[in-house]
Parts: sequence; structure tokens; C-alpha cells
Amino acid sequence: MNRIVLTTGGTGGHVFPALAVANEIKTRFPNCEILFIGGKGPEREMVEQAGFSFKGLPAKGVMGGGLKKILSSLWIVAALVMALREIASFRPEAVIGFGGYAGFCPVLAAWMLGIPTAIHEQNSIPGVTNRILGRIVKRVFASFEDRNGSFPAAKTVVVGNPVRKEIFNSGRNADSKAVLVFGGSQGAAAINDAVINGLAKLKEAGITLRHQTGKNDFEKVRKAYVENGMDTGAVSPFIHDMGKAYAEASLIVCRAGASTVFEIAAAGKPAILIPFPQATHDHQTGNARSLADLGAALLIPQNELDGPKLADEIIKLITDQDRLKAMGSKGLSFARTDAASAIAEGIGDIIRMKTVRGAA
Repeated sequence: MNRIVLTTGGTGGHVFPALAVANEIKTRFPNCEILFIGGKGPEREMVEQAGFSFKGLPAKGVMGGGLKKILSSLWIVAALVMALREIASFRPEAVIGFGGYAGFCPVLAAWMLGIPTAIHEQNSIPGVTNRILGRIVKRVFASFEDRNGSFPAAKTVVVGNPVRKEIFNSGRNADSKAVLVFGGSQGAAAINDAVINGLAKLKEAGITLRHQTGKNDFEKVRKAYVENGMDTGAVSPFIHDMGKAYAEASLIVCRAGASTVFEIAAAGKPAILIPFPQATHDHQTGNARSLADLGAALLIPQNELDGPKLADEIIKLITDQDRLKAMGSKGLSFARTDAASAIAEGIGDIIRMKTVRGAA
């Protein structure tokens, strides 16, 4: 491989799997040039911090309406023109999209230019952009079995969700009462509020917390920790070293995005999962059930969440270390440690397919 484009859609859930694949490609092909194309949100910082080039496009979410509604959106023309220009200039051998509206135009542009394309669908229920792109790309990589027939079976491969290598089975020597709380790369107000309302109980039980709040709630959460005499050094808007954060925790409390679910499983950590109810098609509940049905996680719907209940569930689990270990082991059985490798190989396959056809 000489040049590859990866496209991402705004949140860590799209970016982190793409980064895992990018790192796998660089391991196999050190001289390969990799360009990320995405939206103008937080993904730029994540990508550039990892050492990759990034180009931003205008993009906005479109709920419902399918292809017609997307193509009638005002941002689409500018984004598509920019994507065509960037891809024609970079001349990649393949373009792979990792979901989200910002990742739609680069994959479409590559298809229009005759460049091999693929997508990776992280969630148990695909979003609208990937359902559309699934019709035209050469290969669909899926984290979960496609039980709804969203993609053509002949070109769909279940590979799991790529996870950063530093997270794999990231340690069993955590403090027995250490809990990691986060709500995705941008935080989750409902989880933050529940933790705030349960802080007194958690402190009384001797629970220690590492809490990623997101930027919007950082000051509010920090103030609550001060008022309850809790360690404010454990509170931050964002955690960059998630491998270390997972390793130091005995229990995770978080949302249920696909990347999060697979990271928890790969880290061998038990979890309390609180799915985001407004996620498209409620896909986070489906993701959470994949672990909960195995006995690797506890699922609490957001409409049943409150501070005392969350604190009680945390304390109940923390005081049963045997159960926690069993949950972590069940999570490891769900993890797919070869996902990034499988996608890198699949990208190589669609490049070779074009080369063979071109030679013929």
C-alpha cells in the first residue's frame, strides 16, 4: 500500500477504530501515506495528535429521509466538491469510511472517481450514511452480525470493532475499589448528574473515581467533588491515555457506543452500561445487550437512572470481586483482537482486485 484515505464522522466512536486501522497499516507498510478526511469537530485534534494528516469538510447530521434528504442538504455540494478535489489530488489506492455524515462525501467521491471503497459499521444497527454507502462500496466490514439485512451479504464481513493496542487486556492489578466513569469522548450529562447525586454514598463506601466529564460539565462535576471532599485530580474533561485509565479501574461506568463496548471487552473489564437513548435507532441499547446477555456487563436504561441507584449498583459489584473477575473474563471472550488486522487485509484485497481487473 502506498496511499490510503480514512474518513471519520465526528466522535471518538468513529475516530478511534479508524486510528487503530491506520496504525495497523503503518505497521505493515511503514512508507504508506495516510490521510484522514472528516468533519470540523474534535476529530482533527485526535487524528493529528496520533501523527496523521487531516482535512476537514463541512457536515451536518440529517435524521431520516435517506439519500434524497442527504443530497438535498445545503452542505453536501460543498463537501462533495472538496472531497473530490482532495481525493483526486492525493490519489489514494483505496478509501474506507468509518461512519458519520462527515465520512459520507469522501467515500462517495472515491466511488465516483473509480477508486476502491469500503466502509466499517461499528454499531449493531447501521446509521443512514453507511446503509447508503453499503450499496456501492466493494467491501463492508461490520462489528456485529447483520441480523437486519442492512448490507449485501456477499460483500459483508464481520470483523468486530478495531481497538487500540494499548487497551487489549490492559491490566488486572487495579485498585479493587477504583471505578472509571466516562460518557464517550464528549461526556454524558445524565451519567455526570447521576454520579454527582451518588457521590456521598460512593465516598462513604470508600470508592475511588476517575471521571471523564466532557468539556461542558467539567466545572460542575469538579465543584461537586470539592463539596463532597473527593479527589478533584481524578476529574478531567478528556482522558488521552485510556489504556492506563482502563488498567487502573476495577469497574467501568459508561455509555454503550460500539467502540466503548469493544474496548471494555478487550480490556477485560466489567461494566455498568447506560445507553444513550437518543442514539439513532437506539443502537446503543443493542450494543449494550451484546455484553449484558453474556453476563459481562450490567445494563441500566437512562430512564431508570438516578444517583442512589447507580451508587448502589457500583457498591454491590465492587464488593463482589469474584463476580467482577467473571464478568471481565466473559468480556474478553467477546473481544475481537484481530479486527484492525482483518480490515487492513480486506483493504489490500480490494486494491488487488482492481489491479487484477486493470491488468486484464
